[in-house]
Amino acid sequence: MMLKLDVMQAATLADVATCVNHYRMHTPGVFVCVYAEVQLGGATFVPGLVAQVNRGKFKQCDPGDYDHFTGPPNFAFDVYHEEQRPEIERRRKAFEESGVLEYVLWNSTENKPAWLRLVEGKLVEVPMIDGEFIESTALPGMRFPVTAFKERNWWSIMSAISYGVTRLPHHDFMDTIWRK
Repeated sequence: MMLKLDVMQAATLADVATCVNHYRMHTPGVFVCVYAEVQLGGATFVPGLVAQVNRGKFKQCDPGDYDHFTGPPNFAFDVYHEEQRPEIERRRKAFEESGVLEYVLWNSTENKPAWLRLVEGKLVEVPMIDGEFIESTALPGMRFPVTAFKERNWWSIMSAISYGVTRLPHHDFMDTIWRK
């Protein structure tokens, strides 16, 4: 099921896709899609955005015949209104059970994210670093400036992402993709 988005939600999704795509441009071997179908067990989901690693030890899913992903993506993102919470909770449970490493939920009613990370089999909320950033572990080097994003401060957003992809965790991650 695909969540129905209003204009502001669609704009938020497009902005997040721009951020994750900026990261992807520096990370060959990561596949990023909007509204891609994901099959987990017998259920089908259509998150706003998914990112998955194409090869190496962090690969978790396959793009099948390029009409859907089979298995848990490394990273998923949804933007939602409060009345869509039942569907979000259904997704969260399925993503947790299947092993999605990070699931970001942007509550458009409150204009804030819940960045969830798989820890010991449970998706738990990750606090911001210095009240400003979230550093992804599913996409090493992806540094997301929450405050700048809320303000649509694109210089700060792109700067934070560019900084992250020049750090050692991103280089180590790339080694897992391109070296055997």
